[in-house]
Amino acid sequence: MSIRDYIMRFCAGLLVLAFFLIFIRWFTVVILIDNCKWDNTLTRLVLWDNWRLPERIHPREKDIDWASLYPFPEPQPERSLLAEVRQQENKLREEQERIANWSETYFPGYTNIVETGRRYDQFIGWNIRPLTIGSVQVLSDGWLFFPTLPFDLQEYIDETASLAEFCQQQGTKFLFVPNPPALDPTTDSAFTGRLDFGLQKKDAMLQGLQACGIATLDLYPYMHRDFPDTPYHQLFFRSDHHWLPTTGFWAATHIAQWLEDAGDISLPKDCLRLTNYRQEHYPAYFLGSQGKRMTTVLTQPDNFMLLYPEFPTCLHYEIPGLGIDTYGDFSITYDMHELERKDFYGSNPYAAYNHADCSLIRIENFAPEAANIKLLVIKDSFANSVAPFLALCVKQMDIIDPRWFKGSIHSYIHKTQPDFVLVLHTIDLDYPLERDSHQDNYDFR
Repeated sequence: MSIRDYIMRFCAGLLVLAFFLIFIRWFTVVILIDNCKWDNTLTRLVLWDNWRLPERIHPREKDIDWASLYPFPEPQPERSLLAEVRQQENKLREEQERIANWSETYFPGYTNIVETGRRYDQFIGWNIRPLTIGSVQVLSDGWLFFPTLPFDLQEYIDETASLAEFCQQQGTKFLFVPNPPALDPTTDSAFTGRLDFGLQKKDAMLQGLQACGIATLDLYPYMHRDFPDTPYHQLFFRSDHHWLPTTGFWAATHIAQWLEDAGDISLPKDCLRLTNYRQEHYPAYFLGSQGKRMTTVLTQPDNFMLLYPEFPTCLHYEIPGLGIDTYGDFSITYDMHELERKDFYGSNPYAAYNHADCSLIRIENFAPEAANIKLLVIKDSFANSVAPFLALCVKQMDIIDPRWFKGSIHSYIHKTQPDFVLVLHTIDLDYPLERDSHQDNYDFR
C-alpha cells in the first residue's frame, strides 16, 4: 500500500473513533441517565468535561401553547415566494447551528481540542479572523466584539412603528430603547463604519422611529456623559457582548426617569441608587459567548457580580415556562444554578440575571412605595440585568422575549392593559424579518 492509502485508512479510523465516542456519550446521557435514571460515578466519568449535559437534552421551557392563550387576531396571509425563501434560509441556519451544537455537546473533550487548536494558531502566528456574521473580532485593548454588517432596517422600523401605533390605540404609552453598540468611534475608528455598522444601525433605527413620532431613548450619549473616566469598552464584559450588571442597573435609572417624565408619576428613588445594593463578586468567573469561541488561550475570563438590595423587598415571581411560581425577596430573580461551579464553557453566569431568556416572566411587587403602574417589557438578553431592578419601582412588570413567546403580543397587550410598553432591544440586525416561526426578535404582532 502507498503512503496515501495508509493516511486515508488512518483518517477513516479517526473518524470511526470519533463517531464511536459520540455514540457512547449519547447512549450514556439519553439511555442510562435520562431513561434508566442510572446516574452514578461511572456515568459521570463519561461526562468528565460536561457535567451539565443531562439537563440539556430537553427543551429549557415546557411547551406552552401561547398562541391559544393570546391568539393572533387575523389569519396569517399565504407566504409569498420571498417569504418562503426567507423561511428556508432560517431553517438552514437553525439546522447548521443545531448540528454544530450537537457536535460540541456530545464530542468528548471538545473544548480541549479547540483550545489545542488555538494554541497551535498562536504558535504559528495565525491571526486571520474572517469578517462574517457571528465571527469574533479583537479590539486593541483585548475586548471582543461581534461585527454587524450593513443592512436596511426599514422593515424593522415599520414593525416597531406598528406596535407603537397599536399601543396608542389601547391608551398605552410606548418607548423604544436600543441596546447601545459595542464600539466607540473615538477609539475604534478603524472598525466603525468600515468593519462594524452597529452605530449607524442604531442611528437609522432611531431616526426612522422619531420620524413617525415614536418616543425613543438613546442611552449611548448618556453612557459617555455619565462615565467620563471609564473607557467605553469597560462598561461591557471583555469576553461577552452584554453590558456589565452595573451598566444595566444604570440603564434602569434612565428608563425610570423617562417613565416619571412621560407618565407624570413618582417612582421610589432609593430603589435605583447603587449605593443601596450589596455587590457579591465572583473573580475571573465568566467566559462569555465571544470568549468561548476564542477560548481562554486567547482571552481572559471576566469578573462577575450579583447585586442585592440592602432594603426590604417582597416579590411574586412567576415564569410559566420554567414552572416557577414563588414569593420571596429580590434573590428569587437569580438562577443560582449558573453560578454553582466555575465552568467557563458549561455555565453562563450572565444567565443568572432574571433566569436568562424566558418566553414570559411576571413580577408583582408588594412594596408599599412602589408606583401603582403596570409595565410590559419586550426585550432580548440585554434587559435581563435591567428589568428586575426597574421592577422594584412599580407594582407589576411583565416581560416578554419574542424569540420564545409564540403568541400574539397585540393580544397580550389587549388582555393585560399595561400602562407602558417598553421595547428594549438590539439593533444588530443582519437578516430579513421572519414571521412564520413566531420566534423573530422583531415579530411584534
